[in-house]
Amino acid sequence: MRKVSLLFNFLIVGLIVLLGGLVFCNEKIGYGNVATKIEKMTPVIADYHFAPDSDEIWEFMSNATNMELSLLENVELEEQIEEEAKAKKISAEDPSKIVKKQQKLKGVAKETTAKQDVQRYETNETSLGIDVSTWQGKINWSKVKASGISFAMIRAGFRGTVSGKITEDNQFENNIKGAIANNINVGVYFFSMAKDKEEALEEAKWLYEHIKDYDISYPVAIDIEIFDRDRLEGVSYSQMTENAITFCNYMRSKGYTPMIYSYMNALTKIFDTAKFGNERIWLAQYNDVVTYKGKYHMWQYTSSGSVPGINGRVDMNVAYFSVTNDVTKREVVNGVTRNTNDPVVDFITMDMVTTLNKNVTLRSSPYVNYPNKAGTLEKGTTIKVVGMSDEFIKIIYNGNIFYINDTDCFVLKLTPLNFTDVDLLAKVNKKVDLLYQPYDFLKNNVYNQVDVETQIKVTGLNKDYVRIKIDDKEYYVNDVEFYDVIKDKSQGSSGKSNS
Repeated sequence: MRKVSLLFNFLIVGLIVLLGGLVFCNEKIGYGNVATKIEKMTPVIADYHFAPDSDEIWEFMSNATNMELSLLENVELEEQIEEEAKAKKISAEDPSKIVKKQQKLKGVAKETTAKQDVQRYETNETSLGIDVSTWQGKINWSKVKASGISFAMIRAGFRGTVSGKITEDNQFENNIKGAIANNINVGVYFFSMAKDKEEALEEAKWLYEHIKDYDISYPVAIDIEIFDRDRLEGVSYSQMTENAITFCNYMRSKGYTPMIYSYMNALTKIFDTAKFGNERIWLAQYNDVVTYKGKYHMWQYTSSGSVPGINGRVDMNVAYFSVTNDVTKREVVNGVTRNTNDPVVDFITMDMVTTLNKNVTLRSSPYVNYPNKAGTLEKGTTIKVVGMSDEFIKIIYNGNIFYINDTDCFVLKLTPLNFTDVDLLAKVNKKVDLLYQPYDFLKNNVYNQVDVETQIKVTGLNKDYVRIKIDDKEYYVNDVEFYDVIKDKSQGSSGKSNS
């Protein structure tokens, strides 16, 4: 037993040394967040005590080994990206370097080829294309055209991650001239790191000056996929949304079709996507099928495509729209919306002007898994609540209908209801809920159900509720036809009638 215990201690010491080595390596290449996690983990390992004859040590070692391998993979990926960037003379402030390191945010990129995907995506309603930048190096566009690629989204430039300097992609001119010369439909995009609307407008104006002399037949897109870091640290998601809208408005004013590029999680949970309205969406989701719930007009489905004429891997895209000079396509294809299978949300009708008791997020539909964020409202804002479900309230604000995923976010203001006093002996003709108060939207307001044939005393009526007494206790029922009158004492008459 002593030998086994010593072996376990030896393994733990070895693991600590190994993790310490990874800390050193990660700090050298700037992977500080992971290094910090390991440093915090090391004293925990050192102080941990295991039962020598249990499976606990092996489970711990297995988990630690998986973490170690994951960290090593991240280290290797960063090293590969840095080596590639150095070989291709890519700017240290190029935001696409960050994106390459965070590629898993978009899914798992599967390897594919233009040859196999042309057969799948070149139809009367869709087109197959690529998007390229300096990372693809010098491209043989005649071979790209021969492979069956219909369009190319070409990066024109980017804003630096720290300095904010706008820089032209060093392959932009070669790419746009080469693609157009080979009759490939061309769109362009700009990788934004704008902090506010003024910088977004600056990016749009810069892009216009660089593309105005070219035949742009596909959309002009703003690429926003970095949040909460470098020069964008502290920039709100609402501001990032406004930046995209500003860019689109300017490009539209210049006669171009604007488009917004980002990945599924950002479009669903970060942007106020409902504010994008009818803007075209270029969705990045690396998967065999799209699971995004909102509308999209172009789908980037992998970053591991293989296309003749391009050295290395390239992003592959499907477009769900036609262009004016592409007569092989149908005239109008409006993109795709995937939101048909969600359950219908039932709302109890309300009519209450009140104020918010906390900051909230507005949504354009009563679902949290949709790209439907529509902005925020602050505590103290006046709203009109017109409906309530189990999880959402439905409101009117500035003349528009919104939904809030919080039924406790407003000050409850109950307007007293007027009842006409009556004195009826009645019998219940259907099972109904007994309420403590005459408001069916209140939580914990149901006392019990009353069974058919139960005799009750009806003491008050209004257009929606009936006030009754059972065993000398007062309740309310949100149904004016749930009983038959046995005797109407309030009028001094007897007999049975419907009420």
